[in-house]
Amino acid sequence: MANTRLSDLLQILVYLKIHEGEKLPSSRIAASLKTNPSLVRQMIGQLSRAGLLQTQRGSTQIHFTRPLTEITALDVYRASEPAHDLLVVDQNTAQSCSVGVAFPNVLTGHFQEIQASVEAQLAQLTVAQLVEETAADIAAHLAEEAQ
Repeated sequence: MANTRLSDLLQILVYLKIHEGEKLPSSRIAASLKTNPSLVRQMIGQLSRAGLLQTQRGSTQIHFTRPLTEITALDVYRASEPAHDLLVVDQNTAQSCSVGVAFPNVLTGHFQEIQASVEAQLAQLTVAQLVEETAADIAAHLAEEAQ
């Protein structure tokens, strides 16, 4: 099953930057994600607990705790799934079967390599890059519509 939490958290950060200085109630952010405001508040709470955002209870003002060039997709991934790998090997296999005994050990090494590779790539992607690319895409889309 696909997990969209990382995508949603990154979209929230991009949305906050693109609409910086505006009043941003959770209902407005939720509309962008096509979800409910309470889920957005939970996700903003995750980002806040991870030290990426600073919020005040009852306020629509949300601030980044550091420059967006210093917030990576890996930081956001760790905020969303702090103790979970992307891929998990089923260890509950039949111990009476030679494949059931051997295969989890074989697959674990491969999954660890994939996890390390993905984390290295996420560490190279900054929220600032995503904001820049999103703003450019919005501008291109608006230019197309104007024609």
